[in-house]
Amino acid sequence: MSQRNALNSNEPSAQLLEIQTSRFGVVHVEADKLIHFPEGLLGLPDHHDYCLLPHQPGSPFFWLQSVTVPYLSFVVIDPLLGEPNYFDHLPDADRQLFEGVEDGNVIVLALVTVKPEKDPPLTMNLVGPVVVDQRTRTARQVVLTSTRYSCRHPLVLK
Repeated sequence: MSQRNALNSNEPSAQLLEIQTSRFGVVHVEADKLIHFPEGLLGLPDHHDYCLLPHQPGSPFFWLQSVTVPYLSFVVIDPLLGEPNYFDHLPDADRQLFEGVEDGNVIVLALVTVKPEKDPPLTMNLVGPVVVDQRTRTARQVVLTSTRYSCRHPLVLK
């Protein structure tokens, strides 16, 4: 399964959870679709559980929404949509962090910053991607040690 298909998977689940969000009101999320960050995100070590919500139908963007804090959410995207050769330019030491991407067991997300008044208005963090293991639903934000990319890489959809 491609990373794009994994993000848009609509396979039914047994239990729905009700999650309060500041942007979308109450949403219902399948319990087995939750994503657990044992270490939290960088700078947010006490917030461990999130879900992915689509931005709009057909949009490449998603919201990484905290399950416990309604106002805590981040815009994310598959980094390959803005930088198709992302993995090709990583050193071997960093490439190991993404084992499982090829077979669909792992998805990678880049945090997006939206600043309409800036040029470019959209950037993505390619130094600190989020790696999600689809089988265990655990994730971590990794920091790449040596990369030509930045945490404010211009996002131009290709």
